[in-house]
Amino acid sequence: MAEIVLIYPITGLDLKGVSVWLPMSVLAVASGVVDSYDTAVIDQRVAADWRGDLRAALGPETLCVGISTMTGAQIGHALEAARLVRELCPGLPIVWGGNHPTLLPEQTARHPLVDIVVMGEGERTFRALVDALRAGRDWRSVADIAYKSGGSVRTQGSPYSFADPEMFSELPYHLINIEHYINSGLGFGSATRAKRILPFISSFGCPHPCAFCCQPVLSGRRWRCMSAAKTAERASHLVERFGLDAVEFFDEEFFADRKRGVEISERIAGRFSFLIQTRMDDLLNVDLPSLERSGLVAVQPGIESGSDRILELIRKHETVAQYRRANRTLAGTGIRATYNFMMGFPGETHEDLQQSVDLALEMLGCNAHAQVAGFYVFVPYPGSELFDAAVHEGGFHPPECLEGWISMSRHWAGGSWVYNQEALKYLSLTSKIIDGERLLRSFGRNPLARTSLSAFSRWHRRRWRAHDFRFSWDVRLMAALARASSLAI
Repeated sequence: MAEIVLIYPITGLDLKGVSVWLPMSVLAVASGVVDSYDTAVIDQRVAADWRGDLRAALGPETLCVGISTMTGAQIGHALEAARLVRELCPGLPIVWGGNHPTLLPEQTARHPLVDIVVMGEGERTFRALVDALRAGRDWRSVADIAYKSGGSVRTQGSPYSFADPEMFSELPYHLINIEHYINSGLGFGSATRAKRILPFISSFGCPHPCAFCCQPVLSGRRWRCMSAAKTAERASHLVERFGLDAVEFFDEEFFADRKRGVEISERIAGRFSFLIQTRMDDLLNVDLPSLERSGLVAVQPGIESGSDRILELIRKHETVAQYRRANRTLAGTGIRATYNFMMGFPGETHEDLQQSVDLALEMLGCNAHAQVAGFYVFVPYPGSELFDAAVHEGGFHPPECLEGWISMSRHWAGGSWVYNQEALKYLSLTSKIIDGERLLRSFGRNPLARTSLSAFSRWHRRRWRAHDFRFSWDVRLMAALARASSLAI
């Protein structure tokens, strides 16, 4: 039994070995309390019997249960966990945190299965909350929370109380079975053996104003980081402790400070491999061959669109010409580039979509190391600039209760501004196999699966070139197989 129980719900995008990463949010919260409180972490994605684990963790000494969630299907699984907590321990405080409760604290706090919402980065707030609960003090005096009071919801403080990352404790990895989260290394291309990779976050927030993203609101466009020295030290410790081949930096923008990013690479100095998320314009302003020698094996930039008009609309502050130049530069290295595209923006036309498809095919053709992560559908997540545009100009009616957000996944495609839902669904599914590489590697050496997917890839690449986006029988079969296998598409 534990004094604090932290739950990370199923996301609906979980494919073991590919997308089931460490439950970073609950581990971060746990890092602030584990020195003084017996803490249990329950991850619905990997637990064989999470309900049994929850029953075993709860007891008379339990002070509260914390649940982290983002917008989408994860809310539904979070509610399922909260419902079981309420049944087992009716008076136990249920505390919600994460991106969605931070962006919509009042609506979240109104739900009967939510007692307290922790807004923003929760390490300090959650510690103050559990200290008050243990001491029997009035927890309502804690800053940066929302809660029900007298038939209404009270919020106090704000989600913008940011801490210095240099002062963050290391994550309490001992609270989980780390082997559940060792991913197989899709960024390594044609590697002959599985690679052991774990994520690491060395900076928080993002300075860019992208209109489709909630980060400008969550972080106030403030970017904060650990020093290059501490980043390299902690990443090296992670590699040594768990016998890793690589670290994947989950920073929103690794090269937000290019000088720092280069220094981290130089400190790593090829002792292990690393993967990053970054922008294409940053890749034009760093020495990629030098970074490759330091251990950089893969980059994952967000391309979003092949239309300069859309890039301007979404405030990406990049151009298609920059994408082409960076892709050619990457082609001269062994660094694998995995590109993310987005479609279905308010105001996007069929011609804009065709330009994105054409750019994806062009980049694959020009760079043997390039692949497509996916074509994802724009979802008006709360907090983004385009959320307001979807409401005021696109006729979008935001859900009025917590349950209403469950269906808002990155394959939602339900906006009235979407001109061709069939085309978006087709591209969303087939983008996973269009490069003929990425999804194949998740099937290992299964010859039947690899042969079938290779044939599908060639066929749908021809259809992409012809701009034939019909939802045909084979795509319906792919969709059914994906649902049956819980594939994270």
